[in-house]
Amino acid sequence: MKTLKKKHIRIRTIVQIVFFVWVVVVIALGTAAERGVVLPFTPSTASLHAICPFGGVVTAWNLITEGTLVKKIHDSSVILGVLGLLLALLFGPVICGWICPFGTFQEWVGRIGRKIFKRRYNTFVPQKIDRWLRLLRYVVLVWVLVMTSVSATLVFQAYDPYYALFSFLRSEFSLAGTIILGIVVLLSLFVERPFCKYACPYGALLGIFNRFRIFKVRRVEQTCISCSKCNRACPMNIDVQGGAAVTSAQCISCMECTSDRACPVPKTVTTGIKADKAVVSTNKVGLLTTAILVGGILLSVALGLWSTVSSKQPALIKSGDFAGYANPADIRGSYTYRDVLKSFSIPEASILAAFQRTSLDERLGDLETLWAGVIAEGAEVGTDSIRLFVSLYTGIPYEAEETTLLPKSAIEVLVREGKNTDPNFERYTRDAVTLPEGLSTQPVVVKPEAESGTLTFTGKTTLGDLLIAGYKQEEVEAILGPLKKTDSIKTVAESQGLSFSEVKTKILEL
Repeated sequence: MKTLKKKHIRIRTIVQIVFFVWVVVVIALGTAAERGVVLPFTPSTASLHAICPFGGVVTAWNLITEGTLVKKIHDSSVILGVLGLLLALLFGPVICGWICPFGTFQEWVGRIGRKIFKRRYNTFVPQKIDRWLRLLRYVVLVWVLVMTSVSATLVFQAYDPYYALFSFLRSEFSLAGTIILGIVVLLSLFVERPFCKYACPYGALLGIFNRFRIFKVRRVEQTCISCSKCNRACPMNIDVQGGAAVTSAQCISCMECTSDRACPVPKTVTTGIKADKAVVSTNKVGLLTTAILVGGILLSVALGLWSTVSSKQPALIKSGDFAGYANPADIRGSYTYRDVLKSFSIPEASILAAFQRTSLDERLGDLETLWAGVIAEGAEVGTDSIRLFVSLYTGIPYEAEETTLLPKSAIEVLVREGKNTDPNFERYTRDAVTLPEGLSTQPVVVKPEAESGTLTFTGKTTLGDLLIAGYKQEEVEAILGPLKKTDSIKTVAESQGLSFSEVKTKILEL
């Protein structure tokens, strides 16, 4: 059988580079904007979670059962998750083989190992051990899905080497994730795509689609010369030569085994509905994948479905008499008054009058600045005050912090509308404070109290206050991520779904 070698433009390499650069640029621009860098345009502040399709998978249970997204997951993640499943149904895990930046990163590291070990590369793990190790990613998948559904938080973030890799751009740090990233980099010198093979939960899910994908990788037995070049080209060590079609859950649809790449015989290893029908070339698979992904994103943008901003919707209470109700404890400083009213039945006029505001589009976190310097040190009127007000108005239980105060205007609203039946209402009334006339629309400038090197840590404390008190910016940012000097520690913590008390304790321990 005469063989034929063809040179093809490496569309796959181009696609991989484009999406890798896209992620880097998105994260870099978002980080620059957060740090106050002035740019000639307004960049997207999308987080890494906003452009990760696996986020749409882990939030699926919460979205179906409760109608809410897991914290830090965005509508864009759901769109990408759906597109990822659609592509898997057509071509298998092309997201893994063509799009995923972390898979690309492992391949780049692997090129070093391939140069060092030549043909021995990717053959170090014995087949019996390899077979058992490949089951680990299904254990990881089940663990991630169950724990995320139960906790409504991204439990995998702290261990995710993909997140750890790109979080360096944001000066974020996770010890576990960084250690795992280091292990993956080291293993990549010996094994092709070790994380994809043994630990990636998203790859485990998409790999299942290889059983029934429409366009399979197929081998024509009549023209096959049994040279095993397809097997050697496969980064996932699949026996392509041993069957009529590749149905292994390990296939990442990279198409490196096909006649367009490794197989020397034309139309022998192809991608199609059948071996001799509806054959799609490797380059067309890449172009179609890119077109469907980009087209899906653009369509969702046109329909108003694409959003890289965190969902402004509190988590639902999971048990007890109020199961299914929005939880006041999950109201965050990044919300607006309008966001609050979407989840709680409170008249617009009531919440505005309670906190002496005029616009539903103001951030809740700005309330702290408004009252700064007006109330006694250690006390606070801020986001927690709004949580308490919502709890008292709706009857949904919430235990406010001891230092949380209500404005007298809020007390008046609650009394007028008959929402004053809480056993602690008398204490709230006694401790209520009044906003001095003239300050209802003008925030008070907070003056640092740490000029002597000491600091009373309250909800009004900013990064600038901590720096004056002697704390190191890099240590504080290791806990909360990049900050500006004017950022309120409590507001930033709550915007990330973190407990202010826990963050405060960590900072004080520095």
